[in-house]
Amino acid sequence: MKQALASMEIEFNPGRYSEPGVSQSVTRRPPPTAASDALSIERAQSVRRALAEAPAVRPEKVEQARAYAADVKYPPEEVLERLSHLLALKLKGSE
Repeated sequence: MKQALASMEIEFNPGRYSEPGVSQSVTRRPPPTAASDALSIERAQSVRRALAEAPAVRPEKVEQARAYAADVKYPPEEVLERLSHLLALKLKGSE
């Protein structure tokens, strides 16, 4: 006995639903108010002030970088080994 193969047709249309009572709601933001605009401007000014007050150079990081540059054992051999293996894997994968 042969069984008949059933075929199913699927129509993809996310904006249309065949079931009654099912709908897709759209969430909309309310228009900005004067109060929210003022807060936004205040935040932007606060960020600008913080950036202006931040030092251009962080002395502790400069000292740390100098120490790394002077250390012949930095980076450690293990780190270089791992990095070379990762680079080799990436090169093999890109061929």
